[in-house]
This record gives sequence, structure tokens and C-alpha cells, in this order.
Amino acid sequence: MIIKIISGGQTGADRGGLEAAKILGIQTGGFCPKGFLTENGADISLKDFGLIELETSDYESRAIKNVATADGTVIFGNTDINGNLISPGSKLTYNTSVELNKPVILNPDGEKFISWLKSNKISTLNVAGDRESANRGICEKVKGFLIKYIK
Repeated sequence: MIIKIISGGQTGADRGGLEAAKILGIQTGGFCPKGFLTENGADISLKDFGLIELETSDYESRAIKNVATADGTVIFGNTDINGNLISPGSKLTYNTSVELNKPVILNPDGEKFISWLKSNKISTLNVAGDRESANRGICEKVKGFLIKYIK
């Protein structure tokens, strides 16, 4: 059962995860770059989601810390023709999950997502993926998906 959703606070998939959690009444948190940095600049609203500002402004550090903190990570992102993630940040998140032996799932359908959550006993879920500028509408898509399948 999901008791907390975390993310790095970037626009897009990360933000969709946080917004879904708030709607569902689930605790939020995670780690973000120094200055609450997103692609649109500082986003102080991330404090309201309980994100912790790291000492560094690089995105890699927060991605690694969120993977390490969570029980598992779901990634929503564009892939190439071979199913490989396009976003360097999503690739890092996926590879870090594998290196740390943390459960990770990429672009799941609802049934696979529910099964993955149960089989891996996920209580703290890291939501990651494309930023909004790279995948228009991804925030709303992720938010809708999570609201539908985490009840």
C-alpha cells in the first residue's frame, strides 16, 4: 500500500506524481536541487510538497537520492523505437535503480503497475520521467494514471 510518493520536483512526470498524491491524501516528499530548481527556475511550491533542498544544484544527485530512498520507482517517459529511454535523467534514474537493486518499472499499463506495486511491497514510491517541455501533457497524464490506479 502506498503511504508516500516522492519525486525530484521537476516539471512533468515528477510534478504529476506529487499532485496525484495530494489529491489522494498521500504523504509527499523527496529531494530536489538547491534553490528548488526546475526547468522553469526556482519552484518554491515544492516546499509545500515536503521536498528537501539538496546542497547541490545538479539534477543527478537528487535523482540518485530519490531512488535510494524509495521502495521502488515508476518512470513515465518517451522511448526510442527499441524501447530505450530518451531522457538522460530518466536513463540515470533507471540505471541507478538497477545498480541499487531497487524495483523499477517503465511506462506501465494499469494492470502491470498494480501487480508491480503489490509484488514488490512498495510503500514509498518514487515517480520520475520526462519534464513537461520534452513531453507536453505528461504532468496531467501521470497525475490521472496514479489517481486511477492508486486508490
